[in-house]
Amino acid sequence: MNALEALSHRLADLLRADSRRVMLGEDVRDGGMLGLSRVAAQDEQLRARLLGTPLTNGGLFAHAAGLALGGAMPLIALPSAGALLEALAKLREIAALSWQSGGELATDVVVLAPSGPGFGLGGEASVSPDSMLAELPGVRVLCPSNAAELGAMVGAVWNAQAERTLGGPTVILLPRMVLLEELADDEQSQAPLAGELLEAHTLAHGSQATVIAWGAAVEVCRRAIAQLGVEVEFVDLRSLSPLDEATLDAAARKTGKIVIVHAGARHHGLGAELAARFADTAIWSLDAPVLRVTGGRGPFDAAHEAARLPTVSAVAEAISQVIYG
Repeated sequence: MNALEALSHRLADLLRADSRRVMLGEDVRDGGMLGLSRVAAQDEQLRARLLGTPLTNGGLFAHAAGLALGGAMPLIALPSAGALLEALAKLREIAALSWQSGGELATDVVVLAPSGPGFGLGGEASVSPDSMLAELPGVRVLCPSNAAELGAMVGAVWNAQAERTLGGPTVILLPRMVLLEELADDEQSQAPLAGELLEAHTLAHGSQATVIAWGAAVEVCRRAIAQLGVEVEFVDLRSLSPLDEATLDAAARKTGKIVIVHAGARHHGLGAELAARFADTAIWSLDAPVLRVTGGRGPFDAAHEAARLPTVSAVAEAISQVIYG
């Protein structure tokens, strides 16, 4: 099965496991725009916990926050990360309820939002609003990089929500390129998350350079590294906010040569924040300028939306540049 189908099954299993869990969204009772609630919608025992809502994102987030304050465990399924931009003020508000009350008001809302290119939608539908979300106080922002990790990350977050350890909203960005991936077998769809939820995941160890990426850009980097045949410290960021600063700083100091790769525009992105961080924390270890490889700024129509992702050749050129000069 592909990642979308596997995630639909995983969500239904999680709903069955805890009666406090509910899913909200415009068409969740019909299976959802992407089919994320399709399996749950076919189970009569679960349909009562699929809450169809009007297409008013501010009201949707307020409804979810009220459910969380009442002891439920809401998960919002959005058709696109672009919808988060319409609800940005409300997301910030429900996060503030938690941290301003010292945790007494627990707004543990989970949000699933497809982001980036992959479905041929173009325009705002293919935007990756990573940086805008990551700067919101009290909002966790996560981004899986492969099909097997999708369900594992959602399961880990919803289980943390059950233990009341989130302390505020968590947004899981679902890269559309990853949603289209095929899983090798059913076991992959049920695998636990590798490592801790808010930790970066080191995918490979090496001394020639450090490559940091997240989301759909991870696979682009994997291909570039294989093409070059180099040994690099390869880090999947996974948690965009909060950052796993210890892992990132250690990886930067280990090689002194850093390449940061992500989807979306180069300017004002999270990659720029990481580069600035390494100028503070790893400046005496750097042997080359920190390079960033990104997608284009856009706007892009549907036929050219893939330009939001960096290319394998561009990543390979950047890695070669920091290693060989």
